[in-house]
Amino acid sequence: MKNVKAAAAHDRYLFDSGTDLGGAQLNYLSALLDGTTRSVLGSLTLAERPRCLEIGAGNGSVARMLAEEFSGQVMAVDLDVDHLEPSPGVEVDRYDIRDGVPAGPYDLIHTRFVLVHLPSRREIFARLIDALSPGGWLVIADMGFAGELLTAPEESDHQLWRKYYHAASRIVGPAAGHDYGWAEQVEREMYAAGLIDIAAEHLVPLARGGGPWTRYHSNLSLQAEEAFLSAGLSRAELTRFRAMLADPRFRARFFTVTYTVGQKPPR
Repeated sequence: MKNVKAAAAHDRYLFDSGTDLGGAQLNYLSALLDGTTRSVLGSLTLAERPRCLEIGAGNGSVARMLAEEFSGQVMAVDLDVDHLEPSPGVEVDRYDIRDGVPAGPYDLIHTRFVLVHLPSRREIFARLIDALSPGGWLVIADMGFAGELLTAPEESDHQLWRKYYHAASRIVGPAAGHDYGWAEQVEREMYAAGLIDIAAEHLVPLARGGGPWTRYHSNLSLQAEEAFLSAGLSRAELTRFRAMLADPRFRARFFTVTYTVGQKPPR
C-alpha cells in the first residue's frame, strides 16, 4: 500500500519525524504520554485479538503496546516510517490518512497528535467512524494551546516568552491549518456522529526547567528554528529560550492534552 501524495503547503506537518531531531521528538512523546495512553486503552472493552489501526504511529510504541498487551493485530501507518519497524502483530505502512483509511473494519482506531494539524480533520474523522466495526472504539488524543508562563529565571524572559508564542501562533496557528480548539470539540463531534460510551480526559502538563516536557519543547524549537527565524526571532533569542527551558527555576504550561474515546454502537 503506497498512497502518499504531495501535500499542499498549508497541509504539511512542520516537524519532520524522519530526522534525528524528529526521532528524538517521537521518543519524548512516547516517554511523556504512553503511560496515559495505556491507561485509556486499558479502560476499553475490546474484542478478543482486536484488529487495530494506529494512525501517525511515530516510533511504533503504541502499536507495539496494542499488539503485546491487548493481543491485537495492528496496522501502523505514518507519512514517515524511518523510525517505525514491523514487530510481532504489527504491520507497518507508509500512508497518508488524508487520502482515505486503510481497508477496515477495525475494532480500535487510535490517533495521537495528528488531526489537530490537518485542515481536513472533520472529513478524516467521519471516515474513521465509518471504518469502525460495530462495537469498535475510536480514541483521539490531541493538543490545545495553554501558553502560560508561571516562573522564569529572569524578568526579561517574560518578554521573550511572549515573543516566542507570538511567533509560534504564526507558524502553527490557524493560518497554517492547525486548530488547537479541536481537541475539546471531539467529544461533541462523537456525540453528533452517534457514538456511545463517550468519555474525555483533559490534561494540563506542567513543564519544569530541565524536565522531559521542556526538553521536548526545546527539541521542537530546534526542528523549527528556520521558521522561528523567519517569524522574527533571532538566533540569540532562540538560544536564550532554550537556556530558559533548561533552568530549574522555569515553570510553564505549553499546551493541554485531551484524550477522547467513543464506541460505535453494536448491532
